[in-house]
Amino acid sequence: MTDKQFEERLRSYLLAHPEIVLEAMKTLSERERRAAQTAQITKHADMFEQTPILGIGPDAAPHTVIEFFDYRCAPCKALHPKLQAALKDHPTIRVEMRHLPILSPGSERGARFALAAKNVGSPAKYRSVHEALWTLKGPLQESTFEKIALEHGLDWPAVRAEMKSDAVSERISTNRDIAVDLQILGTPAFVTPTSVSFGGTDAEALVAGWLGFRSHQP
Repeated sequence: MTDKQFEERLRSYLLAHPEIVLEAMKTLSERERRAAQTAQITKHADMFEQTPILGIGPDAAPHTVIEFFDYRCAPCKALHPKLQAALKDHPTIRVEMRHLPILSPGSERGARFALAAKNVGSPAKYRSVHEALWTLKGPLQESTFEKIALEHGLDWPAVRAEMKSDAVSERISTNRDIAVDLQILGTPAFVTPTSVSFGGTDAEALVAGWLGFRSHQP
């Protein structure tokens, strides 16, 4: 078969099956979108290198997924037990949590309190305070924070002062800047070195989607 004959047969086939062209264009568009997204995530690669403090999975897991969450996010709280169960079969993945208070003024107050507890106390105190806030039914307000701080042996005046510190403000601001750059407009949002996904109710599907990133992460 000559080149001309091949081209004519190919042209005839494509004209008879135009859906193939549309499928190819869709695949190319998705590939370009993922490449652009990966390039944006690469700008924030240090997210995946920070010391594990708060999250799900072994601290020494070789692959990290960053979760952006809000203490006022009901879907975040509903999804977590399902993620814990789904990740039991995948000990090489850790979900590390990052504050993204965007739902209400109380969201930011809660994030500031938790981060202040970490800075004044210890990672263990931070995790304890986080769990108290995570299961809290009432408002995120100062009287509640004082009670939680005292229950966990924290210096409340020091924590209250730290809530307004530059260090806490910068941490929240940095998380928000990353979220804006990655077009994260809600929580829970999950970031791997090659993707951004948003939580629903199917934790197994989320984890299955993350398994593909492992070959791209050093």
